[in-house]
Amino acid sequence: MKYNENTGRLREQERLREDAARWCVVMSSGKASDAEKRAFAEWITHSPSHLREFKAVEALWAEAASFGAALDSASDVIPMYPSPKSAGRSLQPGAARSALRRLTQWRHGLAAALIAGCIGLAAYGLSTGGPEPWLFGPDVESFATRKGESRLMTLADGSLLELNTQSRVEVRFLKASRRIRLLEGEAYFDVVSDPERPFIVDTEQARVQAVGTEFNVRLRAADVAVTVVEGQVLVSQLSAGNDDAPIGWEAKIGQNEQAVVGLPRRAESATVAQTRPVEVEQFVSWRDNKLVFEATPLREVVGDFNRYNSMVLRIEDESLMTLSVSGVFDPRDPKAFVQTLEAFAPVRALVLGRSMILLKPL
Repeated sequence: MKYNENTGRLREQERLREDAARWCVVMSSGKASDAEKRAFAEWITHSPSHLREFKAVEALWAEAASFGAALDSASDVIPMYPSPKSAGRSLQPGAARSALRRLTQWRHGLAAALIAGCIGLAAYGLSTGGPEPWLFGPDVESFATRKGESRLMTLADGSLLELNTQSRVEVRFLKASRRIRLLEGEAYFDVVSDPERPFIVDTEQARVQAVGTEFNVRLRAADVAVTVVEGQVLVSQLSAGNDDAPIGWEAKIGQNEQAVVGLPRRAESATVAQTRPVEVEQFVSWRDNKLVFEATPLREVVGDFNRYNSMVLRIEDESLMTLSVSGVFDPRDPKAFVQTLEAFAPVRALVLGRSMILLKPL
């Protein structure tokens, strides 16, 4: 599948479903303003696909509500919307819980779902007629994923945030800026353009600033990798412990480019590698439950697999560390990867119970 064609259409479908979910919450609240009603009318009559998606989400919302107390909003579920053709089917509690969790990410500025035998909408429109109805103030929201889990959510401004396995972020929206702090792991951002409120992602020593773009940030032990899928971002130095400290170096990263920022050791300053062109699919393939490697050292491949699985891969001999690996693999199926490795490389795998696979040279 070509990334810029089929994947682009999938992303467009995803955005349409996000819009449908937002309108479902707004129109179900009973507090929609006249301006919002006019905007909704324009949106839903713009295309038959808008109406289909709205009906699908509306049906999903109604079915989720029917499960009442069986729903557990605290459950860690990878939330997804159904396709329109599946909206009429009866949902099992797990699927309904997952769907409801996806819808109820619209908190603080949109709605809060209260689950106690029924679903009630509350806290819609915390801003009383101000210009930023989705603003949720200075409070910090935290989101995290466990090993093997991913999570897709919509932020208060409509931007998308997707977390990879073992990741943590803090989100804080202010009147003058939108702030994300990546504390661990990896995150993908699809940013809604708002020139008056820059979208800023901070790590320990690097800052990424965007207006309207799509990019991926991965925090590793020794560096931060910033990969741009669409648009352009500004990567700059950030003084440790001070979000607003003066910056040092800065680099503009464009579409299909990547910069790697080396994290400092002791008192050394962070350094940014020269921007380089990349095949972005390799770096964002995790969003499609794939790992793509192109002449990647086995030590890095093993490290990636171990991010997702309780069954750990371990290289016994140093001679295998730099073995070059290319291919596309399921990140949650280390056994299949090892079988392929044994078939094409001088490697023997020894399975040690359910916790480890030892990789040995032949």
